[in-house]
Amino acid sequence: MKTYPLLAIALLATGTAPCQDAPRRMKMRDVATHEDIVAITKKAAIEKTEPVFKPIEGEDPSTANRPGDLISRSDILCFNGIATLVPKRAVLHIPKPLAGRIGMQDGVKLVSWQDFLLANRGWITTSNVSRVQAEGNEPMSQATVESFAKESRLVVAVYHGCPISVLPLKVPEAPTSAAK
Repeated sequence: MKTYPLLAIALLATGTAPCQDAPRRMKMRDVATHEDIVAITKKAAIEKTEPVFKPIEGEDPSTANRPGDLISRSDILCFNGIATLVPKRAVLHIPKPLAGRIGMQDGVKLVSWQDFLLANRGWITTSNVSRVQAEGNEPMSQATVESFAKESRLVVAVYHGCPISVLPLKVPEAPTSAAK
């Protein structure tokens, strides 16, 4: 027995066809004409105002906070015809025999840190530091610092594999006692 035709006949007889109410619920609106769009555009162009910029007071921050050049903010590691730049304070330990490898030499090729480390991994080692340690807010472990004294290789601080400056440890100020 096929119920679909019977259901359709029942719906038509009651006057509740699914599509019968659709045109009444749909709201229609007029479509904007070309003239309407042109009028709105002209009105917006007339009301358009220029932004008002207020000059800053005091010293220009773009000139006051200008960093020094890259070379003055870097240490240069140089050996065997290649050199690389690392940030100041990234070199944590320099053994006396390797002190001559700090600084630029004539006729060397400048390469990236990764290439330099790969070519010189026999005399350079890295020490991973956290960001908090690099900022000077947390000390490096005592065992790590003591291991530098025994190290015969140059030690460079790295964060996620890249050299990073390690700031001196910030010592919190001792509270002053006003009561005597």
